[in-house]
Amino acid sequence: MEFRLLGAPEVWVDGRQVELTAGKPMALLAAGLLRANRVVSTSVLVDAVWGDAPPATAAALVQTYVSNLRRALLPGGRPVILTRPPGYLFDVGHDDLDVSRFESLAAAGRAAAAAGEDREAVRTLGQALAIWRGPALDGLRTPVLRQAAEGLEEQRLGMVEERIGAELRLGRSGSLAAELATLVGAHPLRETLRAQQMLVLYRLGRQADALEAYRQARELLRAELGIDPGPELRRMHQAILTGDPALRPPPSDPVAVTGPEPAPGPEPAAEAVPRQLPPAIGELIGRDRQIERLRQLLRRAPAAGQPVCCAITGKAGSGKTALAVAAAHAAGDVFDDGHLYAAFRSADAGESGEILAAFLRALGEPASRLPESVEELSGLFRSRIAGRRILILLDNAGPEAQIRPLLPAHGGSAVLLTSRTALMGLDPQGTLGLDVLEPGDALLLLLARLVGAERVAAEPAAADEIVRLCGGLPLAVRTAGARLAVRQRWPLSVLAARLRDEHRRLDELVAGDLEVRASLQLSYSGLPDPTRLAFRRLGVAGVGEFSPWLLEPLLDVAESRAEYFAERLADAQLVDATGVGLDGQVRYGVHDLIRLFAQERADAEEPTADQRHTVERLGRRLLATIADLRARVPSGGGPAADAQAWLDQERWLLVQTVERASRLGLHRLAGELCTAVRVSFRLRNAFEAWWRTHQAALGAARAAGDRLGEANLLRGLGQLRYEQDRLDDAAEFYGRALEAFRELGDLRGQADCLIGLASTHREEGRFPEALRLLDEASRACARLEDTAGLAECAYGIGYVDREVGDFAGAEAALRRALAAYRRIGDRRGEGLTLRSMAMVHRARGELDAAEPLATRAVAVFEEIGDDLLAAYGQQCLAKVRIRQGRPGLAEEPLRAALRVCADLGDRFGAALVTRTIGELHLAAGDLEAAEARLGEAREHWVAMGLDLFRARTDRDLAEVHRRRGDLATAGELHARALATFQRYGSRERHELAARPAS
Repeated sequence: MEFRLLGAPEVWVDGRQVELTAGKPMALLAAGLLRANRVVSTSVLVDAVWGDAPPATAAALVQTYVSNLRRALLPGGRPVILTRPPGYLFDVGHDDLDVSRFESLAAAGRAAAAAGEDREAVRTLGQALAIWRGPALDGLRTPVLRQAAEGLEEQRLGMVEERIGAELRLGRSGSLAAELATLVGAHPLRETLRAQQMLVLYRLGRQADALEAYRQARELLRAELGIDPGPELRRMHQAILTGDPALRPPPSDPVAVTGPEPAPGPEPAAEAVPRQLPPAIGELIGRDRQIERLRQLLRRAPAAGQPVCCAITGKAGSGKTALAVAAAHAAGDVFDDGHLYAAFRSADAGESGEILAAFLRALGEPASRLPESVEELSGLFRSRIAGRRILILLDNAGPEAQIRPLLPAHGGSAVLLTSRTALMGLDPQGTLGLDVLEPGDALLLLLARLVGAERVAAEPAAADEIVRLCGGLPLAVRTAGARLAVRQRWPLSVLAARLRDEHRRLDELVAGDLEVRASLQLSYSGLPDPTRLAFRRLGVAGVGEFSPWLLEPLLDVAESRAEYFAERLADAQLVDATGVGLDGQVRYGVHDLIRLFAQERADAEEPTADQRHTVERLGRRLLATIADLRARVPSGGGPAADAQAWLDQERWLLVQTVERASRLGLHRLAGELCTAVRVSFRLRNAFEAWWRTHQAALGAARAAGDRLGEANLLRGLGQLRYEQDRLDDAAEFYGRALEAFRELGDLRGQADCLIGLASTHREEGRFPEALRLLDEASRACARLEDTAGLAECAYGIGYVDREVGDFAGAEAALRRALAAYRRIGDRRGEGLTLRSMAMVHRARGELDAAEPLATRAVAVFEEIGDDLLAAYGQQCLAKVRIRQGRPGLAEEPLRAALRVCADLGDRFGAALVTRTIGELHLAAGDLEAAEARLGEAREHWVAMGLDLFRARTDRDLAEVHRRRGDLATAGELHARALATFQRYGSRERHELAARPAS
């Protein structure tokens, strides 16, 4: 099977062309082949097929086209288009695709040329170019594919120039004259072709024609682009004018100029004034302060007569080059002797020599006089600029060793450089670490430059989300804006939705030659292999923040090596130091887009088995740490303060580890981690983390057929929904878990689920059902000789007895619970039981007995560090004090309790405390405030579907209206509340029936 894209697209199978006449399926196939052997998202294929105006059914049409293509390619003997979420993978062998063959031969030709093997370079590059049959992707017209075709054409022209360069070095000239005339006619603005044409004409004895070619090029560049010829063309012009001997062909050239050697020309002007700064891109958003600082630093050099060096460092895509160019133009007027510019392509120290040679030629030094070694070139360069005022801009500089040869030693010159590394050994006079843009500046960049104020004003939320998902990275924001600018029909919400999907975000941040992934790849490629591995392993972990210890299990190294790799990644601007963690180690942050790139590199380069071993080591390390922390936990309580702080700090690492373990099939590890972190998540009401871990682990357990693991995770989800006051969902999860435990004959699991189900029914006011479940759970716990389970059952029975008005039964059950909890040292259970006993005495009107019990409950909760239960305890105590006629002691604790419930997202607690504050206002006679707070609480109860608690609030509101004299409303609320109490059989049915609303 053969796929041809370098010309009109064609598919050949067994020597016969496959007919694919429809344009859209061919466009889809071409788009997939251009990203062969990588997953191509459906959205990328939609863009390639329809451009910026896809139909509403585009995704479905893609599926249809794929099906048709699969049928057409069946004779090839193997599937080519494989479904891989979020799109497809086009599985093509290297030799099956002409683009791949061309690129391989082109790379081999370049390598031969770099090694000085010009004959091999000519041969190999000729083979690469012979693959082309015409314009790439001929006939496919969507913007995405035309852009790809232009990129391929650029590669082809680059290879033509490489091949001609090699032929010229072999001494061939005559055979190239006609070809170059045609090429220059077709591509008049390509300066390399012009320079090659000038050299050929000069070697053929046509010096005047060579100079005329330069004149034509200069006029065309000025007319079309408003610029002068670049360094390469100017050097060729100067060399021809001076008759530089370096232009003479090797003796083997059969049509070289014969006769006497050209007379040496005059020495070049010693004071050549280069002006090489790239054009500025216009006003930079959010960088005014940095530009001004750099301008002032650079302008000191000429006045002081001393060299100045300034460095701009920052992560890939942070806008270092744009800032440097803007600052260079702002300061450039004081550098009378010229501006030099070079962009490093790699971290190779040898590149310094190439740049020094180019700078010296720009300063007027004949090419024939240039020494070979970097040391000699550096010395000559410093001599030529000594005493002169020259601004040198070095972009994308690598390590310090690469930069030092280019630094001036004397005079008033200045160097401004950008780098992705920290350059700690350089010690420049001014270093500016470039951070991401503030959200407002990023939005302004999106507004002012690319999209337009009207479109952003029409969808402000979508614009804010795009900026947030770009993480304020200027390159990402600019790329997103460029995509929207060429897709005028797109709502901003379309791009926001695409960026929201982490699996495709980097795919969406591509627009022309703007590509976030490519920029990050440069930083990644510049790392040594061990540091690249550390970066990928962070991708395996998938975290946005970490301490160096994390790299110990990820890399299986000692602590000192882990810290070393973290520092190297920080030096490379791939992570940022954000502060100091609880363990005293520096904490590092990973930008969201860099995190996604690290995950891509891990998935592309790390075998699945290696990823599994990595996550296994990390998970075991986390379990060991949590076990160590648990050893310091009071039984039944939350972790000690320092332990809980660590768990809070590493919460998202724990979540990501469970999700990674689940994705890699490590279902038992995922389940163990879920069990280990559940207490911490409950203590902090970390509902999202709780849900994500358990959902991921549940999917893995089901995929592995692990019924026990499934049951345990369903039970955990039941507890989560109970804590969230989503009682119907809680009952559903507990019921499914109970069914699984019964299938497995697991009595312990059954008892836990029965207690959980009883709790949900109890909160909903379904008291008989709750008592039935608690009775069954008690029997199971007795068979298991489970003191803790029996204590929970006794607590639940006491709670229900109190609710239905059986105070004697409640007191007896709670005494049993308290004794059991104290026997096993469960402080949390002890505190809950003391609070419940206080509520029994309060319901009886025994306030003096209730107060010390509630006070002791608060103390227990504070001792074990459970802020939420301490808030519940304060609510209970405050209610006692309100009824004692001491509201002054209740107000501040209630407001503090409400803040805790709100911070932890506890809806039930917030409603309960709000109602109690309403009772406080009612006791104080502030009827307006009481009605407002009670009305707010009532809305919460209605939203949660808790009718019994709504009725209790209606009873209080009835009292508000009674005191106002609005007996009709009071009577209506009284009757409604009484009907609810009677329906549920709660203790208030007797209290309210005996107390008429009037």
